[in-house]
Amino acid sequence: MEENIYFKREVLEIKETEEDNLYQEQILKFINDLIFYSIKQGVSDIHFESREKDLRVRVRIDGVLKEFQVFNKSFGIKLLSKIKILTELDIGEKRLPQDGRFKGRYKMEEIDFRVSFIPTIFGEKCVIRILINNISKLNLNTLGFNSENLEKLYKAIEKRSGLLLFCGPTGSGKTTTLYSIINYLNREGVNIVTIEDPIEYQLLGINQIQCKSEIGLNFSTILRSVLRQDPDIILIGEIRDFETAEIALMASLTGHLVLTTLHTKDSISAIDRLIGFGIDKYNIASGISLVQSQRLVRKICKVCFGENPKCKECNDGFKGREAIEEVILFNEDIRKILTDDNSNKNLKEYLKKNNFKTLLENGREKIKNKTTTEKEIIKECSI
Repeated sequence: MEENIYFKREVLEIKETEEDNLYQEQILKFINDLIFYSIKQGVSDIHFESREKDLRVRVRIDGVLKEFQVFNKSFGIKLLSKIKILTELDIGEKRLPQDGRFKGRYKMEEIDFRVSFIPTIFGEKCVIRILINNISKLNLNTLGFNSENLEKLYKAIEKRSGLLLFCGPTGSGKTTTLYSIINYLNREGVNIVTIEDPIEYQLLGINQIQCKSEIGLNFSTILRSVLRQDPDIILIGEIRDFETAEIALMASLTGHLVLTTLHTKDSISAIDRLIGFGIDKYNIASGISLVQSQRLVRKICKVCFGENPKCKECNDGFKGREAIEEVILFNEDIRKILTDDNSNKNLKEYLKKNNFKTLLENGREKIKNKTTTEKEIIKECSI
């Protein structure tokens, strides 16, 4: 039987150092200090970018990349090789993309690091995503949704069946929302199965399945098998094609609660996307319970209120992010409109009459209560 060496890898101990100097000669010490800094500052991704004469390191904080350090080419090559060794990748392969993971530990808490290498014109580019395992603490009530939309969401997830679609671009918080829902629904009496590509976080008590497209193990193939595993709740990382969309809708119509994501600009566009896949409008109208489109916006610092450029508690006047959303909770009127109408015009008119608030409208509320700025709303919510 083949051993899973992932769980046997040496765990990197992350230690706090007293030195402020980031020009460390020892590569492992630099990696330690960089990761320690990243944990403290809430960095989500670390970018190592090979350029013609040097290697630039940037960190993403609250969705924005910030330059951290620039090194000479020689140090940069050694640094990337050390990351490959930690990740158990082929240090001699620089022509093809490579992906891997390694683990770290900080103050008794294990942290996963997902690593991606890709060749560029001046050498390799590496991105490390930091996956702090505090998923069990995720709560729908703390993501930033307004009370009316939060009530709609709870109403949809309390049902035993139906398809819940979460839409938005990459980095809009869709995965965080899905995991928060799973946390809420996770109890002894239900069988929850997730199909992910990749699996970002390990969830206690959840059956998680990793897609492996290179051997034909894609979303639709796994989903067919999962339906024979007596699931109550199914999480599908993303709907990418007709086959996955059709099976997901059929599952929602046969007594399963299905959670998934779709890359669309707003909630109404999700319906158009499914129709574009070739899905029957009756199945769309019957299977979907809720469609939510969302974005993440930076929050104004509560210490300096965005007015002190030297504030040590924030980054450029912002600290943390929260979601802005628009939600369509399906009812009989909406289902009838979808099956009877050949366009979305009547649906838009119906939603407008029934106090549906768009992303921008919900964003303006956050400007009024000084959660964020108008510039942030325009940047993230203009569609």
